[in-house]
Amino acid sequence: NIVLPKTSGKGMMIDNVSPTFGWRDMIGIVVTDLTGGDAPNLIPFRGGAVREYAYNTLDKADMRFHIPHDLVPNSDIFLHVHWAHNGTAISGNLVITFAYTYAKGHQQEIFFAEKTITISHPTVNIATTPRWRHNITEIQLSAASPTANQMLSSLLETDGLVLLNMTLTTKPTITGGTSADVFISFIDLHYQSTNMPTKQKAPPFHV
Repeated sequence: NIVLPKTSGKGMMIDNVSPTFGWRDMIGIVVTDLTGGDAPNLIPFRGGAVREYAYNTLDKADMRFHIPHDLVPNSDIFLHVHWAHNGTAISGNLVITFAYTYAKGHQQEIFFAEKTITISHPTVNIATTPRWRHNITEIQLSAASPTANQMLSSLLETDGLVLLNMTLTTKPTITGGTSADVFISFIDLHYQSTNMPTKQKAPPFHV
């Protein structure tokens, strides 16, 4: 058996020259309100059988992210949006607003008052944002010295929950395709990983 320390922040690093903890995806649950007036439409993406959710202005979705056991303590997390369009022409900006809250688990704290953070991506034209291209737009969600829109990275802990609401606040102008809306396929959080579980299943996790 390989035995490693149980200490917080210890684990497996990458790169012999400049060792650092690697990155993983924190996969969340995405929920759309299919009966509400702010729901996206599930329609064909490339005109065949494969369908994807197309978001119009002010359409919404909700997400929940569970903080895993291998999170590097005090590290920053980044919010990623995977999106595309199927138009033959595009211009303007894609702007998505996220409202979110967070709390540690195991009866330790209440969810803090909601914060709001915005992603903005200039689409420019069809040459810079081609039809059907898989785009990923990122924003930093937590920091050691956060802005008013970010959360404090040191608050993040195993079994904590990030609850998040997404609203497409500004849609680029899309023409020539089967839809003038933006296809948003996935939203995830990138986090640094120790590649290690915790010894305990409840806090204190590292004793």
